[in-house]
Amino acid sequence: MTAYLLHSLQGSITALFEKVRTSSLQLFTNPAQLSCQQAFVLGACALFVGAVLWTCCRRQKTGKVALRAEFSPGKVYYHAPKPVKAIPCLTPFGMKLETYLRIADIPYEATYDRQRGPKGKIPWIEYNGEAMGDSGLIIEFLNQEKSVDLNKSLSAADRAVSRAFTKMVEENTYWGTVKYRWIDNFAQLGELFEVPWFVTFFLSFAKKKIKTTLWAHGVGRHSEAELESIMENDLKALSSFLGTKPFLMGDGPTEVDAAVFGQLSQMLWTMPGSYLHRTVTKDCPNLQAYCIRMKERYWPDWDQLIGNTKKDQ
Repeated sequence: MTAYLLHSLQGSITALFEKVRTSSLQLFTNPAQLSCQQAFVLGACALFVGAVLWTCCRRQKTGKVALRAEFSPGKVYYHAPKPVKAIPCLTPFGMKLETYLRIADIPYEATYDRQRGPKGKIPWIEYNGEAMGDSGLIIEFLNQEKSVDLNKSLSAADRAVSRAFTKMVEENTYWGTVKYRWIDNFAQLGELFEVPWFVTFFLSFAKKKIKTTLWAHGVGRHSEAELESIMENDLKALSSFLGTKPFLMGDGPTEVDAAVFGQLSQMLWTMPGSYLHRTVTKDCPNLQAYCIRMKERYWPDWDQLIGNTKKDQ
């Protein structure tokens, strides 16, 4: 009986998704021929999505997140989206924070989910029963809490340069990757995120919000040629400063390497065929070599995380 009910439920869900798909296609290709039943299906879906978004936004505004009931004192519990076939984390700030934890040799436990942290963003951490958001602020906190200073070998001037590069890649270069992923290459988002097609339909609502954010930031106001030039200049500045050094500030890794690797890793492993990927691999090959060096040194479990096997490679 249970198997029969599960089979019936699966069939009903499949039929519903098919109705949503055909209704969506009808809406975008020939809306004048949309039937009352199709309009009802799309209206119900819109209400459902609106309810979900309202619930999520309301929770984000309150800043409250669900925390584990039991924890080990002094242990970092790291929250981020689950790894995909392309990369261990699809957010550059997740790659940044986890790379920092590995460079600093801070033990942590990863929890893969899409629950947003107290600032409405991911990644975030739990520490001693409290939630903390923003990768930069988390790193500052852990530096003090764990007595870590990856920048101890840097002079005051070098620390200033390090901060300037961090802010460049996170406040400027980052938005070029956002535009490419969510606007220019949106059709491939479902495959990259490894989600069913109907989830991609719901992601279109997020796309509209991101487009508005890009316009407000300013990067969305540039032409394609202007934006590509800006991003290429950022990457070439990084490349010139890196030169033949193993790490950005010299012979050893510092905090800026976590931030830069977080951004470059997205271009190298999730954006094949893009102008960003071309710049990193063709125009600035030392950036590609740098990423591979960081991956091999601090991500020995990379293939395991993304489900790679020798057969896949």
